[in-house]
Amino acid sequence: MLVIAMETGAPPGGRRRWAGRRHDDDRPDASSGSSAAELFDSVFHALHDGEQVALGLECALTLVGDDALAGDDALAESAASRPGLAELGYLLGELGTWRPWTTVSTSLERWKANTSILVWQAVPAPGSGGVTASAAADSFFRQLPVLAGRGREPGAGPVVNLAAAAARRAGLFVDPSELARPTLSITVTGA
Repeated sequence: MLVIAMETGAPPGGRRRWAGRRHDDDRPDASSGSSAAELFDSVFHALHDGEQVALGLECALTLVGDDALAGDDALAESAASRPGLAELGYLLGELGTWRPWTTVSTSLERWKANTSILVWQAVPAPGSGGVTASAAADSFFRQLPVLAGRGREPGAGPVVNLAAAAARRAGLFVDPSELARPTLSITVTGA
């Protein structure tokens, strides 16, 4: 398993930093880069080697309540230009071109069963100054055992899953039910 997280705040020089590591590698930032092409190469090679990939982004991937009520295709399309979602759209679009059989999920249960890519949301811990890619990937590994035993949490009204919508726009398979379910969220702890 390869876990990667992407920082979506104001990037230095306009390049988005990403970092991650494999489940059997404890080195921080064992995989890292700052370009969409490097990210695609890392994800593509992991999938080619038969690994599952968990890709976290530090941006809102789910619209809930009143925001979701207006969540038609036009809203999902306009959200695609938000920081992080544009990069996700690029990555998934490239995978749709080179690996059209790739399956994407935003649900841990579905990903563990048969999916090649899990897209998840990296949420800053209360009172923290933000999210670093390394800390997000480490938090995913620390929280995975707890998350695996937890069922889906109820939403607070209507939901639009922007990550699932981006995967569908890229031509990749996403279970249609995920479009109306929240994206998996991991609270990032640590530096």
